Amino acid sequence: MVRKVSLFVLLLIVSSLMSAARLDESARNDTLMIPLEEWERDEKVDKEVKEIAEKLEKICERCKGDYEAVGWSPVAARLVGQLKDLGKSALPAILDVAKDTSRNVELRRIMVSELGFSYNPAVTVPLIKFLLDKGEEPLLRYNAADLLGRILKDTTATSALIETMEDKRNPEKIRWEAAHAFVFIHDERSIQPLLKIVKSDSSTEIKRISISALGLIGKNTGNKKMVPNLLEIVRSSENWKLQYQAISALGAMKEEKVIPIIERKIKKDEKVNLHVAIWALGNIGGAKAKNLLLDFLKHKNEPTRFDAAQALLKMGDKSVIPEIEKAISEFGDKGYKRMLSDSLKKLKESTD
Repeated sequence: MVRKVSLFVLLLIVSSLMSAARLDESARNDTLMIPLEEWERDEKVDKEVKEIAEKLEKICERCKGDYEAVGWSPVAARLVGQLKDLGKSALPAILDVAKDTSRNVELRRIMVSELGFSYNPAVTVPLIKFLLDKGEEPLLRYNAADLLGRILKDTTATSALIETMEDKRNPEKIRWEAAHAFVFIHDERSIQPLLKIVKSDSSTEIKRISISALGLIGKNTGNKKMVPNLLEIVRSSENWKLQYQAISALGAMKEEKVIPIIERKIKKDEKVNLHVAIWALGNIGGAKAKNLLLDFLKHKNEPTRFDAAQALLKMGDKSVIPEIEKAISEFGDKGYKRMLSDSLKKLKESTD
């Protein structure tokens, strides 16, 4: 009897496990991404997309490459709205138009944008293909990088974006946008490639956006691998653009190690962007940052004193209220007085 019961229990367990496996397999099938090119087509919707595209193309041709003129056209805006109203069933036909190299480039750009702004995961792979195709129009490749990062924020695109930003054969604008994508895609796999660019790339602008991306990745993931490199830029860089970008990135990460470096540079009267340094100190907070900001309240430059007062108020430390009140009384600019007085009032009313 015991053996029969045990056998029954065993069969029940096996049956349950098999059912769970079937459910897991079903879930995988349900979530499996069907390529956009293989979606079931709606002939009526395809026809509507084609008609809208033809009307948009005429507007693009009249504007003769003036992209802003197309953007300001109320007729174009209405047609794009009609595309959006068709919903996701229109995406395959929109992709067809975007891929058609015989069509107007601006029309194709609009269609690529509509793919991205659908926020549908199925458009990620087609956008990656646009990005990686060196024979494609640079405008479309740039647009694809922007959409993959700023709009979709899809880590599926990480490898393609890294490849694009590292490949010196790509136009600088496209490489910049690929690096810029990691301001929004906080993927730790991009840290080392971004650090490599910061160290050795010839473009200051691509270095700057890479530093910004590193700061936001550090802030959002807690990964601090980039901190030593950023501290070294602050400590020794002769390029003031890179220096203040690094200070900003470290400030975003609330990295206290940058505070003594800022302090030394200020005492030695080295060139430092005080606006960025003060913002970073206020964002990092703590006693050391507070003391430095209190010193800035005595600065000869009124905008610098204003930045310092704002940073101190942002820290929410009520012990600085007397110093802030004194600083406000010494401001000549009525706008500064009003803004700081409003912020001070909120600090006084706040609960600890």
